[in-house]
Amino acid sequence: MTYSQTNDSGSDTIIASFLTNCTPTIIPTSDDPAEQIELAETDWTTRLTSPIVPELKDLLTPALETYKLSATHLNNFLDVSRGGPQNFLLNNLLHFPSAKNSAAAYGTAIHSSLQQAHCSFSADHQLPSTEQILQFFQKSLESQHLPADDFQLYLDKGKSALTAFLNAKSSDFHDTDLAELDFSNQGVIIDNARLTGKLDVVDIDKQNKTIFVTDYKTGKPAHSWKGSADYEKIKLHKYRQQLMFYQLLVEHSRDYGNFTFTGGRLQFVEPDMKTGDILSLEDTFSREELSEFTQLIEIIWRKITTLDLPDISGYSADYKGMLQFEKDLLAGEI
Repeated sequence: MTYSQTNDSGSDTIIASFLTNCTPTIIPTSDDPAEQIELAETDWTTRLTSPIVPELKDLLTPALETYKLSATHLNNFLDVSRGGPQNFLLNNLLHFPSAKNSAAAYGTAIHSSLQQAHCSFSADHQLPSTEQILQFFQKSLESQHLPADDFQLYLDKGKSALTAFLNAKSSDFHDTDLAELDFSNQGVIIDNARLTGKLDVVDIDKQNKTIFVTDYKTGKPAHSWKGSADYEKIKLHKYRQQLMFYQLLVEHSRDYGNFTFTGGRLQFVEPDMKTGDILSLEDTFSREELSEFTQLIEIIWRKITTLDLPDISGYSADYKGMLQFEKDLLAGEI
């Protein structure tokens, strides 16, 4: 088992979460010039992202003229543990292809099956049976074209998780819920920043003019917003910002701007491994929090649209580094 202490830019990397309770024995690699030359020849990403040449700016100008910022793009820009702005440039602006791993394909299939369940309930005013929803899941997973072993593993995992989830949470489904509500054509603009996004489930009370948002999450459920391992802290921090982003989408949208956002929920689909419980986390946000987050969005928007992508090599690739990066952006220090 190998572990790199720093990434290519020299920033610290995060040790795997399942190793955080032990101290690994580090065996340094040799500083062989031949290895360094090979790395320099194969490190193609640095040549694209540092520095950004005029030709690249010309290439991206048409895309930036119609660009809209999503919560995912925002999180990719801020997450210094995964490359931050340079990763955002490669994946979200240049759209370099990457293979979807089996876990991501599984998550896609879970979301698709729950979306179909909500849409069917809305149309028929009757929630599909658990067996029908499991069929939705299987068909969606089949469309992901996983290797045979992975397919069977995630098929069994998904059927078990969805069965437990529906047994515990089927009463939370309502035929008035809107699934995959798309804000791409809602004209959401904050300052000059154009925002977009899709919300998993939106509970709209038209009589009282309120909106509550639920976002489904696969993977290990969390018991609180604090998190224990560094990876979990980053994940939950991004999730919370995602819910704040959704509130801003709602409040600045054409059709729902006169509704009151009453809160957001992370709904974990998979049961807790120890207790078997289906967990969720809810939160609301103060005007002070939203004001600061809005300022952060405006700063990131300017950075993206001018291709002024900050160098993050001085930040540790962890939760602390991510918070410091956000702080420095808000302070105008980078």
